[in-house]
Amino acid sequence: MGAVSIVGRGPAGVLESAGVDAPAPDKLWALTVDSEVGWYVVLSGACDIVRDPAIEPCLTVCPVTLVEPTRYAQLRHGGYSPREFPLPASKLAQMCGRTGDDAFCPVADQRYVASVDKTALVHPDVATLRPLTGPQQGRLALWAGRRSARAAHPDDVEEHVLKRAAKVVARLANSFDTTAQGKRTLPQQLVGATDAWLVNATGKTVTLYPVLTESLARDAGLFDTAASAIDSKAAYAAAKKLRGELAAAVTAGSGFMIAVAPTTWDAMTAAEYIDRPPWTWESDPDPLSE
Repeated sequence: MGAVSIVGRGPAGVLESAGVDAPAPDKLWALTVDSEVGWYVVLSGACDIVRDPAIEPCLTVCPVTLVEPTRYAQLRHGGYSPREFPLPASKLAQMCGRTGDDAFCPVADQRYVASVDKTALVHPDVATLRPLTGPQQGRLALWAGRRSARAAHPDDVEEHVLKRAAKVVARLANSFDTTAQGKRTLPQQLVGATDAWLVNATGKTVTLYPVLTESLARDAGLFDTAASAIDSKAAYAAAKKLRGELAAAVTAGSGFMIAVAPTTWDAMTAAEYIDRPPWTWESDPDPLSE
């Protein structure tokens, strides 16, 4: 089936990507995007799937497309993408008759999303497959939601600050896992103790809020066992050092200043949380891990 119909007018990048000759400037056109392997990923939530068709007549789907092995490896090892989600290659390869093909690297592609009549899925010619485990389905759901819910930071903040800061944080996160306890730097410990990152950009000042938890702080070495609480003094010292590394990464001459303010979930009010949208940097866990 054709999963996605795109309508446009005149020359367009999507036509060029599909290898279609450019139409006349005023010509209307329609393009159907099919899955390369004949499979589509259901993005609708479980409650929408089981709801009566009179209430929810359609399911939201996106096509399964293939990427290069290097891109597939990036997506499975830290290269988060709001557009592509890696799928279990071996399970899908068997269904597609591609067993033993090391170059078979399927992803769910959210660049092309469409609605499919729910009742059409009960047709005997429509096959279904459940290649994802429960935890993997949970990560797919989070990924699908992030596409629309991710915070829209100003372009200059993203380009001059957040994109560069992400490389610093990702490096510290990776080195945290490979550095023996007792030899980790304060910035490594702070990153290791962080459960989530929030951000607020006001004018030329960008403030990052690493949200620490007691369990992570204990493992990272930022926990005061005598006080049975996060070692706030060490956390603020770590934030000061991390700020120095991040400030050095900001584009020279851009005029941006960066601040790091460690906090906890309990320390924030609801209003503060709303004012600090999540910051997603490209070093998420492997989406297919358990």
